[in-house]
Amino acid sequence: MSGLESWLKQATRHLSRESVAQIRTEIQEHYDSVREAAISGGASTDEADRIALAALGDAQTTNCQYRKVLLTAAEARLLSEGHWEARVICSRRWLKWVLLVVPIGALLASLALFFTGESAMAWVALVAGMAIGLFFGAPFLPIYTPSRGRIFRRLKWAAFLGMFVAVFGEDTLKMSWLLISCLWPLFWIEWTRVSIRRKLPVAQWPKQLYL
Repeated sequence: MSGLESWLKQATRHLSRESVAQIRTEIQEHYDSVREAAISGGASTDEADRIALAALGDAQTTNCQYRKVLLTAAEARLLSEGHWEARVICSRRWLKWVLLVVPIGALLASLALFFTGESAMAWVALVAGMAIGLFFGAPFLPIYTPSRGRIFRRLKWAAFLGMFVAVFGEDTLKMSWLLISCLWPLFWIEWTRVSIRRKLPVAQWPKQLYL
């Protein structure tokens, strides 16, 4: 493996394929430019290779810098999974109706249970309806600007916490471990989306980044 290939392998670790391709093109051009200048200045081929490689800097430090501004493999995978989910829902009209009807049905069931005296089950049905609505109904809402997205995300997390309090009541603090264990995947997804929003221009945001 050449020195440049070894440097590129370290500098592009954990980055998406698109990011790696972009970096390779830019680095190769920079490397060739410095190498040619060194040869023109009288350096031997081996010396020019060392000079060009040294001009690239430390590969690990460069990798950290790249990961702050370019999509990582995990971020690209999250975007791809979001695109796949959107295609599945949009290609099946009956599925869209099911995802809209189920939360409404759960809310109606909670009202029916409440009026029949089953208050505990009514709370469970209400929370289930709200959770399903937040997860599956959000893509159908007219949220397509950063400001609307911020408002929705704040309401979403407030609703999650409110549902937890509604279910556990006075035992909310005691059961906080359950909240953390249940919602940590959502926290990770949201943290990843925050990183993606910083890296992609708004014009390239898919619907999932607004939610």
